[in-house]
Amino acid sequence: MSRYSVLLICGWIVLSIDSPAYGQPLCTTNFCIRSQSLSYRTPSGWPAVPIAPCCKTNWGSLPGGLDWSNGAPIMICTGNADYAETYPNCGEPNNLSQPFPLSYDRPQIGIGVAWPNPKDYRYEVQSVPLAGGPDGSCAQFSNRADTASNWWVFDLKDPKRGSYVFTAVVSFERGEKGYYAVLANCTLQPPQ
Repeated sequence: MSRYSVLLICGWIVLSIDSPAYGQPLCTTNFCIRSQSLSYRTPSGWPAVPIAPCCKTNWGSLPGGLDWSNGAPIMICTGNADYAETYPNCGEPNNLSQPFPLSYDRPQIGIGVAWPNPKDYRYEVQSVPLAGGPDGSCAQFSNRADTASNWWVFDLKDPKRGSYVFTAVVSFERGEKGYYAVLANCTLQPPQ
């Protein structure tokens, strides 16, 4: 067999494995998490309000950078339980985040809220404390949902292979240290 034939066969195998027919091409680990804010409501005078950021990242949370054209996109961010050390991908109302791989043995999801940093809005985001809203739908995702905290950690019970999707509606309330995010209509969709 010629070298050219071997290359063609190898190329066909790679393309076949990468096709959607093999399922979950975007999640190459056992468990992943994606996220998206369904909508958001900002206080009057936004963004000229005092806010209390809790962490920052210098890499883009979306493949082409953040879309700033429609104002500040408020984003739901998900990653693993070490949310602050390994900053997660974020999804805003017009974009679902990329899949973020979770632990194999005890998958835990870190959940937070962020928006673009005004100094480098294309590739830097900062997160803010969050709390669960009065509808109670978010209480299952954190044992601290009733008070503002930097991020939540949720244990996946009986996890399924593939990508989960966490969504929520975001609004803001004023606290002692500035505004914090309030999540409502929280849902976690299992892999299809």
